[in-house]
Amino acid sequence: MNRLLPKFICLIILFIAVPAFCQHQPVPEAQKGFNEFETFQGSLNADSKMFKLDSSAGYDFNKHFGVFVGMPVYFANTQTVTTQVNGNTTTTTQDVTSNGLGNAYFGLAMRAPNKALDYSATLTLAAPTGSTSKGFSSGRANADWTNRFEHSFNRLTPFFEGGLSNAVPDSQLFTRPFTSLGLVTHFEEGGEFELVKHFAAGGSGYEIVPFGNQKIFSKLVGKGQSGKGKGKNSFDLAAETSGTGLTRENGFNSWIAFDPTPVWRVELGFSRSATFDLNSLAFNLRMNLGKMARSRRVS
Repeated sequence: MNRLLPKFICLIILFIAVPAFCQHQPVPEAQKGFNEFETFQGSLNADSKMFKLDSSAGYDFNKHFGVFVGMPVYFANTQTVTTQVNGNTTTTTQDVTSNGLGNAYFGLAMRAPNKALDYSATLTLAAPTGSTSKGFSSGRANADWTNRFEHSFNRLTPFFEGGLSNAVPDSQLFTRPFTSLGLVTHFEEGGEFELVKHFAAGGSGYEIVPFGNQKIFSKLVGKGQSGKGKGKNSFDLAAETSGTGLTRENGFNSWIAFDPTPVWRVELGFSRSATFDLNSLAFNLRMNLGKMARSRRVS
């Protein structure tokens, strides 16, 4: 908890400071319209291969407020290891793939662009539409409130992100091999530096801090199975696990980003979960279909 206290103090100060900044700034020019995003991301490590296709659409009332809906689709692949001892030791390895819908979600977005400090927040509510037996849902509704602060110093843009949720969210570079249920706070702090036009490099550290009892639904071990994963974490050993502190995690991300056009963004990176001892190669492809449609109408 001692490590969390400075973060909470900074978060409170920023919440107080942002409205004060905004009072002295001119109101940005209103921008209305529909938007649509397609995101495909993946995390590949010795334990598993996790992929997620996330489709979302929304409407921005202006530069400050908008709404959105979306649906993720998961693709999970792992190698199960079976050992039989009947006088002889026999070990077999088999690839297991599990695909399916995740939880459909609806959200509200708020943005306060400012010369001193940019602030944005999202409140996301998710319905339990995914399969619990495949680990794509906890069977309960989820809520997440995330706040982000950032400021650009020429080519460098540091940021701080903090949120409160009843499920551990996927990050931009790490599709987690489980779904959780239980109150957590999540933090990420880092920055991105523009190397040359269209290319940038970034890095961040992250922390997941759970409160109370947690439950994990593995995307790698099907319901009715046990001890099938290659690793030694709870989501490798059982389909469902309950306990305290199961989702506590810390690690870091690093990435290189390429923005060939305002429509496309490609990220290639490395994600390290120190808690789960996972080193993942990761990618994130993002396509802004709404911006593409608007540019075609203008032309």
